[in-house]
Amino acid sequence: EGEVTDELNKATLLFDSRIEGGNLGRAVQVHEFEYDLYLMPDTNTAASRSGGNTQWYYFAVTNMRSDVEYKINIVNFVKPDSLYNMGMRPAMYSALDCLQGQSGWRRVGDRIAYYENNLETDVGQPYYTLTFTITFPHAKDVCYLAHCYPYSYTDLSNCLTDLLSRPSAHKHIQMSTMCNTLVGNKAPCLTITNFNSPPGAIQSRRAICVSARVHPGETCASWTMQGFLEFICGGGARARILRDNFVFKVVPMLNPDGVINGNYRCSVSGHDLNRQWLNPDRGLHPTIHSIKQVLRGTKSTRDVSIYCDIHGHSRKCNMFMYGCSSKTPSLRLKERVFPYLLHNDSLMFSYDDCNFKVQRCKESAARVVVWREFSVPNSYTLEMSLGGGDFGEDPLVKPPMHFTIEDYIDMGRLFCEGILDLYDPGRVRLEAALNELEQLHPEVKRQQQQDEDEGEKPPRSRGE
Repeated sequence: EGEVTDELNKATLLFDSRIEGGNLGRAVQVHEFEYDLYLMPDTNTAASRSGGNTQWYYFAVTNMRSDVEYKINIVNFVKPDSLYNMGMRPAMYSALDCLQGQSGWRRVGDRIAYYENNLETDVGQPYYTLTFTITFPHAKDVCYLAHCYPYSYTDLSNCLTDLLSRPSAHKHIQMSTMCNTLVGNKAPCLTITNFNSPPGAIQSRRAICVSARVHPGETCASWTMQGFLEFICGGGARARILRDNFVFKVVPMLNPDGVINGNYRCSVSGHDLNRQWLNPDRGLHPTIHSIKQVLRGTKSTRDVSIYCDIHGHSRKCNMFMYGCSSKTPSLRLKERVFPYLLHNDSLMFSYDDCNFKVQRCKESAARVVVWREFSVPNSYTLEMSLGGGDFGEDPLVKPPMHFTIEDYIDMGRLFCEGILDLYDPGRVRLEAALNELEQLHPEVKRQQQQDEDEGEKPPRSRGE
């Protein structure tokens, strides 16, 4: 029996998801070089009925040959469509490549398809298969495959440790524990401003609040958060301008437990935390309950100019924003100008993909609740495709290109540049953007003019 096992291990890929943020439940060898893989559902979700949000995968593979094309089938996805049908490829990291000084995470895979299979949940909801072939670069390597470039709770801790250990960091960064999670992990909250300023100057500053990673599988959100933090905590002149004029309240990871456990969408309570903002339970949703307290406390002492929750998107290309649209026409273009400034600053960001409608199913999401409950007109969800973007090209002519880790980090810097453009005292870019938006949305201007005309009319007498 031992000899049979040894022979199997010589020819069989070995899979392991016992890594922070890992997700793989089972691997079945169906042919000599073909494997069916089953993902673990989100913790405490009704997986047999809903499918358990299976989307995020991250696991190690070893015992491979380098002269063989392997076929991998991940057979229990739950979303009916995917960026894999638009050219997205899995992400891979090779340990031997890294030792040899070559690139880290890269996109790999050929003959990729995403389709409905013959499996289904207890209530008849179909499952979907992602299939691809892969030839590993080295024999006996350790390779990691993932839906997108992983970013763990440990990665965040290391990033914050680095920021706080820099010379003079105490002059502009304060970190506290916003709350403990259900499992007992700490959810950090950062306050970033120029603390060397006179108390009156600090008190008069507007606040900008930013959060990320409420959905664990949207790892690109953390890379963008890292880029954002590195910029505003940096030594550059533009970073100093931001710290001299604003107080930043930053919660970089709203769902640490889900991130650590390798969930895709939910916390360990089995709830989508971005649907709990209306009435979060202090026991079940401590991070959402606590960030609302942070926002409430901030709003009581200063104006909150911008709130932004950073996400990743699994079915759309490009980087874009979801916002909210006021019933007051004079405010509608102002609510859209920040995304438009980002669009002007980068080919990665697409204003055409932005949406400012408030759907009923999103009324308990962060951006809508902050907009309504805290009266923050510039309340957004920043979405980054987990795949890539068209970079201003026609996607029918030139297929979208994958975003890299550097692209996601750069979006954090661009977010900061957009704030500088929005609040530049000279208003040069702001006025240009507003003029262009008036051309793009003439209906808003017409409605505003009608409302102004109505306001100028004398009231009708009772006899009319």
